[in-house]
Amino acid sequence: MSGTIRVAISGGGLAGASLMHALLAHSHLDVHIFESAAEFKEAGAAVGIARNALNALDLIGPSAAAALERSGAVPLRGVRFMLAQGDSPNTMIDEADDMMQGQRVASIVHRAVFLHELLSTVAPNRMHASKKLEHIDRGENGPLTLRFADGSTHVCDILIGADGIHSTVSKHILGENDAAAHPKNAGWWAIMALKPYELARASIGSGPVNIEDAQEHMWIGDSAYLMHNVLNHGQIVQLILSVRDDKPESSTLWHRMINKDEIKNQYKEWPDHLTKAIDEVRSIII
Repeated sequence: MSGTIRVAISGGGLAGASLMHALLAHSHLDVHIFESAAEFKEAGAAVGIARNALNALDLIGPSAAAALERSGAVPLRGVRFMLAQGDSPNTMIDEADDMMQGQRVASIVHRAVFLHELLSTVAPNRMHASKKLEHIDRGENGPLTLRFADGSTHVCDILIGADGIHSTVSKHILGENDAAAHPKNAGWWAIMALKPYELARASIGSGPVNIEDAQEHMWIGDSAYLMHNVLNHGQIVQLILSVRDDKPESSTLWHRMINKDEIKNQYKEWPDHLTKAIDEVRSIII
């Protein structure tokens, strides 16, 4: 069709889905989204949509903000940084509370639910799963030909990379030998768990876990922290344990096994109400 611009988005996570949602409103764009996995889904539990991202959703239009609301997002009234070890445990170190100034801090939302809502209006023939991008042929001043692992191809005028830290698009733009195209381990591992709201309140306390005063808490200790926040309209609490590990730093290791004793030893000097919640996370580990 004359005047139509063919756009391909590589990566079907939240970044690619948000962009797809935004571009659908422009009739002169023929947009397709490609995901390497067998289906469009998000790994992990929840994500914080911070102020700049919330402003970006507003720029996309009312439908994007409505998708966030339908996903059960919980607007935060603030973020509190708490001391979990040392001479003054349970002490607040700092706080980000911009609601007093009429500004939004962030909204917490389940990744998979939000992804589903963003893509709910996309025609199935524009969504392509099991499409692992392997090579990009770029003719001089001509269109791009995308070549996928299953042998299929797609021709586009514009290719947008939303394919994560192991991005094929980044390697194409930067070059295979560029260090920025090859991510390294930062030296932290994390475990995420979801708990029913009332169970989390019984463990951590009704003050830190309170949907009426939704605050994200980051408890900081010696090379470890615990973060928790409320999502799904206050029905679920997300807990994230994260520990510093020097051994894999700057390596390409992305997964390793963690046992219950390792977690227990790392958090053994933490306050009782926090270790109770951590023990509940440990109970789901084999």
